[in-house]
Amino acid sequence: MTILVLIHLIGNLWHGDAHTTLDVTLSNLQTAFVMVVIILGPVLGTILTWTTSALLGSWIVGCSMFGSVLFSVYHHFILISNDNVEHLPASTVEAQAHFANSAEFIALAAFVAALFAFYAVGRLQSVNSDMA
Repeated sequence: MTILVLIHLIGNLWHGDAHTTLDVTLSNLQTAFVMVVIILGPVLGTILTWTTSALLGSWIVGCSMFGSVLFSVYHHFILISNDNVEHLPASTVEAQAHFANSAEFIALAAFVAALFAFYAVGRLQSVNSDMA
């Protein structure tokens, strides 16, 4: 799970660079969501998976990554705005490809991490119930 969260974090840094290059800004609420749910949530959850609170950590990673998938898919592929891969500001083909590729990458990375985290939840709950 740690590796998946790190891959997702690196993808978000890559995508953040694309936002800067194209001057695609987020609202204060969007920025807060990205910082709390998409960046801090998975990191905190991952830290907890290395402690006796692994089940809680897995839940946090799973829920935050699921939130990341929803946010990414909605803002990059559904909502019509300059944050949508089909409605980016005028720029170079390379800059627009950077944005689109990184948007696809973070959605996929978050999806895989969410699946793995929820799988871990199931395994940890099974182990905990066997111990009871």
